[in-house]
Amino acid sequence: MRKKRGRPAIGITKKVSITLTEAEWAEIAAPGLTIGAFLRERMRDMKDTNHFPRRYFEEYWKMYLRGSDVPGEATEEILHEAKEKLIRNLYRKDTDDLSIRTKVQFECPFTGKRYGSAEKLVRAAIPHLVQSVIAEKKRKAELEEVRKRNQEPKLWIDL
Repeated sequence: MRKKRGRPAIGITKKVSITLTEAEWAEIAAPGLTIGAFLRERMRDMKDTNHFPRRYFEEYWKMYLRGSDVPGEATEEILHEAKEKLIRNLYRKDTDDLSIRTKVQFECPFTGKRYGSAEKLVRAAIPHLVQSVIAEKKRKAELEEVRKRNQEPKLWIDL
């Protein structure tokens, strides 16, 4: 019997080509993970809304401070305390478990409205889509009528 060699398989391998900015590639390289490990970690974090690492909020905090106008009286100490207050209120003590509720929303591609469930989206989309199909059929019928009229031979009488 042959011994297994190499690392154990963790799934199906598919080759993918991704075009990203230099900053996005740097973000992937920063944690020191492979591209696959980085993507797996992010996908896991997106699935489990109660597991959203503190470092993400801390990164968002830094990005916001770089790109925004912070009130002039905001000293380093005030900014630090404000950040700590954010983290303290988002996370349970000494864990990476969020203490806030997250809500999945479904955005209707036809109206742009948001719904709390797929069922509500479909229910709201039905009248819109039915009216849309009716209007489309009327437009097609009108166009066909115009085409028929334009194809009929016309009798011109020159005087």
